[in-house]
Amino acid sequence: MKPQFAVIDVGSNSVRLMLGVEESGRARSLTKTLCSTRLASGIDRTGELMEDRIAATVEAIDAYRNAIEPYRIPVLCYATSAVRDANNRDVFLKRVLERTGIEVLVLSGEAEGNYAFSAVTCGEGTVFDIGGGSFQVVTKERSLSVPCGCVRAKAICDASDPKILERELFAWIDAKARIPEAVYEPVYGVGGTITCIGALLAGQTQYDGAHLQEITLPRLQNLLVTLSTMTEAERLAHPLMTQKRGDIILQGCTILRWQMLHTHTDRVIPSDRDGMEGIAEALLIGSGNASIKRRK
Repeated sequence: MKPQFAVIDVGSNSVRLMLGVEESGRARSLTKTLCSTRLASGIDRTGELMEDRIAATVEAIDAYRNAIEPYRIPVLCYATSAVRDANNRDVFLKRVLERTGIEVLVLSGEAEGNYAFSAVTCGEGTVFDIGGGSFQVVTKERSLSVPCGCVRAKAICDASDPKILERELFAWIDAKARIPEAVYEPVYGVGGTITCIGALLAGQTQYDGAHLQEITLPRLQNLLVTLSTMTEAERLAHPLMTQKRGDIILQGCTILRWQMLHTHTDRVIPSDRDGMEGIAEALLIGSGNASIKRRK
């Protein structure tokens, strides 16, 4: 099936491309491709995006542009935590535009969470979203965004002991986040950390987003202990984690534990649908607006 639109997500850990189609007013992903560029690396130390991470990310966006070109379809590109928090974000945005002709929309943390919420829920329940630079807790009343993501967490605590991770990272998050109010069921989880956890719990060796395991606190704790007994090299070699997530999955599990414990959540349903579908439905589907394709 030929794609009708493309969405590029410039995240703190990776750059993703979704090719999608419209079905009854909703976005359906045909393919999602990921390239890990670690754009958020070093940002909490310097306040700026590092030059080598900028170069790698611009290269990834340009490769996606070349892949999309033959389809002649609308392209929407947006950025999240790393870009919105960087003092030199204008440098990055200019580099992308000059190299690719693509204008990048920078989302607030609240907008990032709301797009995920609209994609995953029917207006009820809660969404947990864990990224490389931030996490969101979203209900229909509010969208809480906290600048604590997996890449940033690794810079705070690079331990493998779950007790040390919990002590260091919980204190770090507590200093940045007000404890959320009670959330509503069902609770859905989006983002690479949560879908990877769901796939690991399901015993997958090749990712299948349609068959992810529900996450409970006991299952999450058991997985965290199991992963902590592996060396980082072993996690990096795992077919689900690889170089994209193997070195930050312990931090991601710990952040999810904080979310679940602090919101009294017993179970999280991982969702392969996320903010990419949500922003496509809000800004592309049914708009008939060719100007959304930011190309020279």
